[in-house]
Amino acid sequence: MKTKLTTIIASFTIASLLFSVYQPGNAITYYGHDGSVEEYVTKTKAEPYKGKQGYWVYLVKVCADDYNLGVAAVTLKSDIDQKDLGVNKSIKKGDCSHFGAVMKAKDGNTLGAELIERHEALEKYNEILNKMSGKSIKEKKDLRKELYSYRVMLGGLV
Repeated sequence: MKTKLTTIIASFTIASLLFSVYQPGNAITYYGHDGSVEEYVTKTKAEPYKGKQGYWVYLVKVCADDYNLGVAAVTLKSDIDQKDLGVNKSIKKGDCSHFGAVMKAKDGNTLGAELIERHEALEKYNEILNKMSGKSIKEKKDLRKELYSYRVMLGGLV
């Protein structure tokens, strides 16, 4: 009986690990300027921050409707500000997660978000590594900054 239970638990653990790595799909960009709502990202709150002129409380909801999402980062944008939230998180199919920040913005209608999946961040990271050969010291320094931002998004896995 104990051996059977151990085998079932081990099988379940292996299956869950296999499914947690699966990350298909493309990034969805939602800017919200035209009032449209993309498939995975939904604006849930965009209201003026009390007591601070020119600041907005901005929240988005990311839902994995079709498949599990491996989210490396969510970038919140406005007409004058940008916040990169390196979340490095998996969202199971059927679940949602909320992300937000207090943002500077002249107009609350300019608030939008970009979703970057893990596989895209890894592709970009590798692309930057390949670009570095044959570059000047100044160009390499700039590329290293971008490379570091993708390393943070991926949780230091690379």
